[in-house]
Amino acid sequence: MEEKQNMTNEQLEKMLRRHRSAVTRSKFITYAFGIAAILLLAANLTPIAIVCLVLTFVFGYQLAKHSEALKKTLGSNVINDVLGEVFETVEYNPFGKISSISSAGMVFPFRYDKLRGSDYIKATYRGLNIELSDVELINAEEITDAEGNVDRSENTVFRGQWLICDFGKELSGEVHISGKSKKSYGVFISGNVKMENERFNRQFFVNAQNPQEAYYILTPHMMEYILTMSEKSGGTVYMSFLRGGKLHIAVQTGRDFFELGGGKVNIESLRNKFLGELRWFTSIIDELQLADTLYKKEASI
Repeated sequence: MEEKQNMTNEQLEKMLRRHRSAVTRSKFITYAFGIAAILLLAANLTPIAIVCLVLTFVFGYQLAKHSEALKKTLGSNVINDVLGEVFETVEYNPFGKISSISSAGMVFPFRYDKLRGSDYIKATYRGLNIELSDVELINAEEITDAEGNVDRSENTVFRGQWLICDFGKELSGEVHISGKSKKSYGVFISGNVKMENERFNRQFFVNAQNPQEAYYILTPHMMEYILTMSEKSGGTVYMSFLRGGKLHIAVQTGRDFFELGGGKVNIESLRNKFLGELRWFTSIIDELQLADTLYKKEASI
């Protein structure tokens, strides 16, 4: 990460706009030459197609370079300050990602084979260890035709944010919550626990080996709180409470964290936006810490 530069908000806004313009320009040219190369190959104009293909790689490199510069400038001058306001200790890697999600047992209405990500945060929040990053889950498929030709394709099935919070204590159960969407019905997902809150049942599937554990964790107050936070999430919410003490929250927003966006660049607005994104997650942690049924009760002697 680059060191923070001493700039006024106006100077920083100007620099961010310049980086964003360079990214947009490079992306347009890269895609244009890439499409031209495909069309020229189809027309058997191979020499010109090769030239376009070379230019695609050249401007693709420029695109990556400008994107990295934008991310580093935004990180060192805005994001790091925001993270410092929310967490006690924090490490931020704009190009890193969460890697340990397979143990979450998250119940999704899709399968995935690959994981990508960015904006990795490893921090301490009110004494709890957390990890948070953008996550993209990809389903890779191979189709072989009658002649033995293999067609490989990748389809993004999840794009959003993923939080892991370690409460450091054994939880009172293992419960998985999956927000309902069009993909949820008749695919791979269903719920085996019906809660007493009908609105919650309409919004979420609940899975637990022992239904009583779901009732311990999903108290009437907690269900109402999750419903409220789900409405503010901007996407589909998935949660896994693991008996060992960890909570996983995945939100399929269809976008990345800490995006500059395409409108007017205003540093204070960006700071407030980024703070809001982070505090959506930390407010859930705050609420859960108040729930006396979250943790497994110690056996009385």
